[in-house]
Formats: sequence, C-alpha cells, structure tokens
Amino acid sequence: MVFDPRIPSREASVLGYQLDNWAKVKPDEVAFMFYGDEPMTWAETLSLTQRSAKGLQDLGVKKGDHVLSWQPNNKEAVLTWFGLNYLGAVYVPVNTAYKGNLLQHVVQLSDARLMICHADLAPRLNDIDCGQLSDVIITGGEATLKSQQIHPATALLPETGLVVMPEVVEPWDDQYIIFTSGTTGPSKAVLSSYIQGYAMGPEAGYYIEPNDRILINLPMFHVGGTCFMNVTLANGGSCFLDTHFKTDEFWQTVRENQITLTCLLGAMIPFLL
Repeated sequence: MVFDPRIPSREASVLGYQLDNWAKVKPDEVAFMFYGDEPMTWAETLSLTQRSAKGLQDLGVKKGDHVLSWQPNNKEAVLTWFGLNYLGAVYVPVNTAYKGNLLQHVVQLSDARLMICHADLAPRLNDIDCGQLSDVIITGGEATLKSQQIHPATALLPETGLVVMPEVVEPWDDQYIIFTSGTTGPSKAVLSSYIQGYAMGPEAGYYIEPNDRILINLPMFHVGGTCFMNVTLANGGSCFLDTHFKTDEFWQTVRENQITLTCLLGAMIPFLL
C-alpha cells in the first residue's frame, strides 16, 4: 500500500482510537459537559462508550450498519453516537422536528433496522411506514409503538462493556450520515467518512487549541454540532453540549462553563446584539 500523507492516521481521526488515547493520556480531565447532567472525564467517556457499544452489539449491531438516533442534545445521544462508532457502525441522527412524510423519507432511506429514540418523539413513528425499522430503544421515558419491538433505555448501557474495539475501523470508513435540510426537496443522505469529519473540524480548525472549551448549541443532526464534537475528540480539549441556542442564557452559559469558543450561525448574532 502506498502511503498518502493526506490521510490522517486511525489514532488521529477515528473515534474509538481517539477515546482510547485520551483515556490513557488524561483520564481524569473533563471531556464532555452537558446541560442538566453530570460531566464525563475522558476515562468515563471511554467506559460509558464501551458499555453503549456492548448494548448495541447485543442487539445485533455490527460494523457498517446504519443506526438511527432520534434524540435531543443530551448525554444519551452522545453515547449512542460514540457506541456506534466504537463498533464501526454508522451514526444516523434525525432532525427532531421531523414528522409525517419528511420523517418517513429519512427513516426509509436510512436502511436502518434499529433506532434509539426519545420517548417524546416516538409516537410520531406510529403515523408513518417505517420500512425495515424493527427495533427501537426508548430513552427519556416510556412510549408505545404499533410495529416495532421496544427495548428499555437500560439496553443502551448494560452493566459491562466491551474491552476493545471488535473491528478495525479505518479513516475512510463511514462515521455518520447527515441529512441535508431539504431546502430544494426531500433531505438527501450525506455519507460522511472519518476523514471528512476530520477535515471539516480538527484539520480546518487551526485556530482551535487543546485547552479550548467549545460550546455546542447546534443540534447533533447538524454538521455544526458534529464537527465540533470531532474537534474535541481530536485535540483532547473539552466541550459543553447545550440543549439548543438560548439568547437570554448565552453569556451566562459562557461565563459559568468557561467557554472559549463556539459557532454562531448568522441569525444568532443579531439576536445576541
């Protein structure tokens, strides 16, 4: 094989190897913080990711599988993503505003058998044809579904976890599928490799330093949310995941959590001004 210097190493760009590295280098440093929930150190993040991976593996998830995540910004959504990537599976987040035909389009196009879904959103699945979606882990409460087998939230975090990644995952493997906003038609599924995530975040973010703490208040189904998670995973810094952008709480959040960097979409700036 001819080495291409443009391709980052597994250790630099692939989530599972990144977590393994930071859990050894800085196990007790805070990595991920959440609105209304306990933070995770790098060691805790690896341990919980390994448990999530084991729970997903027990439900038949393997490398290359597409798995839907329909959850608001919270710790469970992060551990869903990380657990999937630890297995080499593909994280497929869904816009939490979707319902009806838009939701049906995404669920069917995803080619997913399993979804991790928040209880408040789950009833919308009863109104659509879910294609081959057969199993749903319900987080954040209870829900009733007509056509899918329901698994409790505990299925996502069993008591024991995997010890190592079960498969080799390469930088050119698919990390996640992000659906476009659908401005010109039904949302398109964009296959995103670890290389792409690295190029959009850590490699492009030359102004971001390892001691930065990033505020993420864009949704986890948006590249503005995922790319800054990838920055944190690559540089070993930390981030604070908020539920959404809050004009009246923005500066308080920045001060209280010692935020040094964030991403503002155009409309957010006049709101703050």
